[in-house]
Amino acid sequence: MPPMERATVIVGRKKAIRYVTACITLFNRGQREIVLRARGRNIENCIRTVMLLKKSFYSELKIREIAIGSDVFERGGRRYVSYMEIVVGR
Repeated sequence: MPPMERATVIVGRKKAIRYVTACITLFNRGQREIVLRARGRNIENCIRTVMLLKKSFYSELKIREIAIGSDVFERGGRRYVSYMEIVVGR
């Protein structure tokens, strides 16, 4: 059986508990690792989501990897937007 690919949750402007619910659903379906990705102002919400998961639902949750960087957009000029990806696993 091939290894499962990492599921990705794109964190946006909604409340953090919505993304926590999405992560719990993925873990209950058998995912071992989930990537939470956010850009710009939503990075804070991504961190809040991970902390809620760890403190309230999965105390054994491990933060496996954190990646930060910037995406380049070429709309009317060059623009850089920061992003953060946090890989969590059980």
